Amino acid sequence: MKTKTIGMIVTALAALQVQAGGWNDESDIAKGGELFAKNCAVCHGPRGIGPQSPALQVKRKDGKYQPPALNGTAHTWHHSPDLLRKIIAKGGNSYGKGYVGWMPEFEATLSQEERDDILKYVRSLWPEKIRKRYDKFHGISGAKSDSFVWKKQPQP
Repeated sequence: MKTKTIGMIVTALAALQVQAGGWNDESDIAKGGELFAKNCAVCHGPRGIGPQSPALQVKRKDGKYQPPALNGTAHTWHHSPDLLRKIIAKGGNSYGKGYVGWMPEFEATLSQEERDDILKYVRSLWPEKIRKRYDKFHGISGAKSDSFVWKKQPQP
């Protein structure tokens, strides 16, 4: 019970950290774009286009997956903001049991604010229809008005 309560508090605090600038804050998105170019584009491609060959989007013989596209054409938007935060902070192997990825941890090299700015940038790459669907599904209200408020607690 204690662990579950602590987890809920941590989730709530992480959500509050995004509140300051909001999902659509142009300054945060621009900072996120610069951070993405410096830290993420080498694997995920410019503007998050990912591998351009379908053959690169499958599991390799060594068990690792190629980096996914982050621009709304792949599965990134299927994941909750909390899971995406966890993957950015803890690396690709934090995704789940049996997943073997390349993505390094950024928790020690990027602040929570910088990681959130990258997430805001990535979300800005998605088509509007996907962003709206994502916001509704994950209980994000006010995304268009630059606020970030959970209607419900998402489960990573």
